[in-house]
Amino acid sequence: MIGVFAELDKGVIRHLISTTTIRAEMEDHIKREGGTLQQFSELSGVNVGTLSGILNGNRPIALGQLDRITMAMGLSEGYFYDLYVDECFIPTAPHWRRLRPFLLRCAEIDRLDCIEQVLGRLLEDLKQVGGIFETAELMLEQGWKEAAAVLYEVVIESERSNHSERLAMSYYRLFQIYQSDRLKGFKAALQFLPYCYRLPEALTLDGLLMLTEVYAVRFNWAEVENYADELSQFTWKLYERKIWKDQDFKPVRPLVFYYGTAYLYKSGTYELRGMFEESRKWIAKYADLSWFEGMDDAGLEEVRQLQMFAEANYLCVDIKCGQSSKIPEYVTFLEAHPDEVVEGLITLIESANRHQFFIDDVLTKFSNEIEQYRITGKDNFFTRRAIGEDGTKVPPYFFRYSVFFQNFALYNFRKDLYEEGLKYILYSMNMSMKLSSKDIMVNSMALFEMYRRYASETQCNEYYELCRRVWDYEKENVLGGFGYAYV
Repeated sequence: MIGVFAELDKGVIRHLISTTTIRAEMEDHIKREGGTLQQFSELSGVNVGTLSGILNGNRPIALGQLDRITMAMGLSEGYFYDLYVDECFIPTAPHWRRLRPFLLRCAEIDRLDCIEQVLGRLLEDLKQVGGIFETAELMLEQGWKEAAAVLYEVVIESERSNHSERLAMSYYRLFQIYQSDRLKGFKAALQFLPYCYRLPEALTLDGLLMLTEVYAVRFNWAEVENYADELSQFTWKLYERKIWKDQDFKPVRPLVFYYGTAYLYKSGTYELRGMFEESRKWIAKYADLSWFEGMDDAGLEEVRQLQMFAEANYLCVDIKCGQSSKIPEYVTFLEAHPDEVVEGLITLIESANRHQFFIDDVLTKFSNEIEQYRITGKDNFFTRRAIGEDGTKVPPYFFRYSVFFQNFALYNFRKDLYEEGLKYILYSMNMSMKLSSKDIMVNSMALFEMYRRYASETQCNEYYELCRRVWDYEKENVLGGFGYAYV
């Protein structure tokens, strides 16, 4: 007997064990329920002859059949998937017509453990890397980002020494997946950076835009300006080549969008550094792009959007310079563009604090929005990891909510409403922790300490609890050697 098994392929042995286990559980279920094979066939929707062949070991189990059998047995989705991995490797050479549907189904129901088992077997043959990459692309199309990331990581490990376009694409995809995650996104950006110009030109545009955005979230205005310049220069080179005439050039957005957005970001870096006249100079670069050639309707709509942003940002710069007379016009703009309200409120409240005027009527007008920001950030701290890592969708502008409440606290301190201001500091601090934003968190803690003498006992207790949780988290992730909690 030992001699016989020594001649058998290990995969075949695993297959025999796996299919035997599945058949045995099916048989036990039918006996336990006191039914017949015909009744189970009707319940599962699998042909009785097919079931008989499966139970007798005369035919393989198709994935769809396995899912229907699992459901008929009252078991959880993917219950047999860890056993079914072996089914995908019979015969020993993997067959992508059989393997890819299984990987996609695993991604759909979040069975990453089974995906990793399959990948471990596939990498015994590096010729399978192409199939792995194509499957990752399909997963990403379906929105199964976490599973896709696992496959892209494998491609990177396999292709690292080849410097292929597939390697560049995998780094790009990981950057796309983790872009909204403050921790993983920055790491992915650094890994992607050397490969940006190895992508097809249409994707290089988006790569440069993502690099600009990831540094904007971190308030690194020098790097934002650097990548905004790269984006505008790269776009202009494509424009000079009249790239829009190339049928194979299919960027995600019209070319004019990338050109104008580069200057939008560049003007923003000067505005946010308080260099308002310099900001105006760059706003003018995207205020009227009607001269841009090669535009279709989508391009013309981008020009209109950029013109709208320019008008708003001219107002924004005027208000930041202390021209409070422009506030009513700006408020009218915000009412017409709800997506811009949080950014507009930050502009208004920062300007009010800087130039010592009050905007109570504006804050009252947008009180419902402010209350919604508070509710959004109310969830318990650390109940789920920060942005994107667990598949949850963090609301857009969440980062800016924490900035708003910090400035709102200062506004209340100016009015001697100390307890009210401390309430908003705690909101900001709580949100900054969820975002792993150390800068905002430290500023919030400093402000709380400055006004602690005005805090209620409840506020002091809440502040203590937040600090304790930060310490516990830091102790686990820094002192425990698992990496920094905040960047």
